[in-house]
Amino acid sequence: MIKMSLDINNEEIEVETTTSKRNVFFWSMYDLANTIYSMIIVSLIINRYVLVIGQVEYGMSYGSASFLFGVVAFVMQIGIAICIPILGAFSDNVGKRKPFVISLTGIIILFAGLLGFSHDLTLVFLFFIIANIAYQFSLLFYDSMLPFIAKREDIGKVAGFGVAWGYFGTIISLFIMLPLIASGDINSDPAKGAIVYGYSGNWFTFVLPMILFLVFAIPFLFVREKQKKSKRPPIGKLIGNTFKQLGSTFKDIRKHKSMLIFIIGYFFVADIANVIVLYMTPIVTDGLILGGGSTTWAILFIIIATFSAIIFTYFIGKFGEKYGAKKTFYLVGALWGIALTIGIVLIFTTLSIEIGANLPFIFSIIMGMVAGAALGGTWTAQRIMVVELAPKEKFGEFFGFSKLSGKLSSALGPLIWGTVMITYDVIGKAAYGWAMISVGIILALGIFILSFVQKESS
Repeated sequence: MIKMSLDINNEEIEVETTTSKRNVFFWSMYDLANTIYSMIIVSLIINRYVLVIGQVEYGMSYGSASFLFGVVAFVMQIGIAICIPILGAFSDNVGKRKPFVISLTGIIILFAGLLGFSHDLTLVFLFFIIANIAYQFSLLFYDSMLPFIAKREDIGKVAGFGVAWGYFGTIISLFIMLPLIASGDINSDPAKGAIVYGYSGNWFTFVLPMILFLVFAIPFLFVREKQKKSKRPPIGKLIGNTFKQLGSTFKDIRKHKSMLIFIIGYFFVADIANVIVLYMTPIVTDGLILGGGSTTWAILFIIIATFSAIIFTYFIGKFGEKYGAKKTFYLVGALWGIALTIGIVLIFTTLSIEIGANLPFIFSIIMGMVAGAALGGTWTAQRIMVVELAPKEKFGEFFGFSKLSGKLSSALGPLIWGTVMITYDVIGKAAYGWAMISVGIILALGIFILSFVQKESS
């Protein structure tokens, strides 16, 4: 058994030296389960739900309701970014990550389920903030379990499998959404007619996904995780050790130059993933105008991209296992470059894309498939690089710092995209092309910075 002593409290840390396929499957089921929350609540419903509530219940304009949502999201992400490194260090010191994932999952399910029972904007924001903070924190504890459920040689493969398997949650989510949309779509845009809640006006829309989240998360209860053998210290000492470790890492950051470079580079690389996740639907409906701008076709387009992510993300993990994290980021950067180039050309050269056997439609499908693989590959490469760079007694903390970078990017990235999109009123859908060019430049800068990362002993 491989062991290493912690400098802070002299406790022995044990990483996993064998990989159980059953254990990995149980762990990966949580990736699938939490994706149902992130796709249905975060990506597809909450923004438009708030827009409808603001306009219908409070008489706000579309712009003011949208701005309010953006401010709340920005402040929430900054708060999460500040807390993430602290939680990462805490997970290292507590030595047991699984119980925290389970507890946070209960909070997510409860408060996300409550969203549909109120049209009070204050309560809706409160429920969403609590649920989303719990979701982000749960991901930190979940990711930092990797070295404690699989041996080091298999971590890249396991990381890729987890991300790929998690995309089945996206497919489940989208197939849930299709009949809901058929029963009555949301309209939050006054230019398209009366503002209506549609399917979001039914509490069942929020409760059903959370029931599925709970059901698919049950296998996670049976995950075996390597843990500290000593008893958990008193809470006061635990908190003290957490901040002591965090301070030590900040103080000795020069010893982890590659990690610092990675955090900076990942900030720029994560930008493209964050904005694509957030703006995928309007890119398809308003930028490409695929299928006449149909929401249903946007959902089907995302399903195609998701199947691609499921198929190719696992192999990107295998690639990372063989060639390392940095070359994996090069591969991911190339995939993003191909997807962006196709999208930009289509936006600037077509008025709309008709469904059928024509080149624009074929290339739009190729774009979705490549973007799906790139998106899954981004998260996989991040997991692999943290494991390569982090001392094993600080896996949680280093995952926390990488997520700090990603969360800051998720707060500022949409701001850059939104700034470019201001030109939409003047140049029309070409604004989407320029917005994609802007994130492409940011991606290239991130990959360039990551090229200076040197693998460290861990």
